[in-house]
Amino acid sequence: MKIDKALAELLKEKESLIDSIELCCKSIEFWEKKADIVFKKMDEFETESVFESDEICEVKYKTLMKDASRLMNRINFENSQLDKLEVSILDLEEKIINTLDKHAKKQKK
Repeated sequence: MKIDKALAELLKEKESLIDSIELCCKSIEFWEKKADIVFKKMDEFETESVFESDEICEVKYKTLMKDASRLMNRINFENSQLDKLEVSILDLEEKIINTLDKHAKKQKK
């Protein structure tokens, strides 16, 4: 395979990974905004819980904790995906360097 074609394929793959990383970052940002809303509701709940019955407080508390847990799981999932993508892009960059190195060695001969 010629160097131009090999590099073009590797760079195309890198662009795809970069697009995936950007999408993942946008998704994390989206879920963090949702989490901020839940955390604000939790703050309001702490203030209002003094005036409500124990049963109502318990239902609200369980709902808020469930929402917060779900959102944190989603954010953690997105972060782990982002970590995997970053490792993939580093591996790909190493492939690009190795490809260029092999080509340079061939040129010296």
